[in-house]
Amino acid sequence: MVMAMVAISLDKAYAGDPDMLQDVCVADLNSSFSVNGYLCKKNFSEIDFSSMVIAKPGATNNTFGSLVTGANVMKVPGLNTLGVSMARIDYAPGGINPPHTHPRATEMIFVLEGELDVGFITTSNVLVSKHIVKGEVFAFPRGLVHFQQNNGHVPAAVISAFNSQLPGTQSIATTLFASTPTVPDHVLTKTFQVGTKQIEKIKSRLAPKK
Repeated sequence: MVMAMVAISLDKAYAGDPDMLQDVCVADLNSSFSVNGYLCKKNFSEIDFSSMVIAKPGATNNTFGSLVTGANVMKVPGLNTLGVSMARIDYAPGGINPPHTHPRATEMIFVLEGELDVGFITTSNVLVSKHIVKGEVFAFPRGLVHFQQNNGHVPAAVISAFNSQLPGTQSIATTLFASTPTVPDHVLTKTFQVGTKQIEKIKSRLAPKK
């Protein structure tokens, strides 16, 4: 029984993408079969391991004033089974990458340009936050709610690293107020202790553009 408990605790401690069982397993993104990851392509080349997807700044003229551009297995098929990926995040002055989580990965950011106010919240509701500057790194533990905001007067940008080929992102606001079908108003009014009109107003602002 003791050994079983130890095995379970170790498995949880090292949870992450499964270990690779071969040198490469380039993702076959066109396969109709679905597995925990992607099937391996029979033929591959150096192109499958390279991309310029995060080479240029992304457009930040949107609701939140930020844009996340992923360099994950969907953009770099050679990352399949390797357990890593990256992203570039660009922020307009005042832009925010609003509170969100990555259910499958820890994240570390490196500030390319500008300055940011960043932070994460523990499961004990403790905020860990810092003002970070160009050249600085900051880590967000796996699964914890976190954010970044550019409170400066010039654009900012970071490079993010993840210990997952496809970390996933769940935005708190859009998850609660822009899901399909929508979360019932009575659930949200009770949760946030506000009226139906306020909930409907938030939903209308976050609704996907048609």
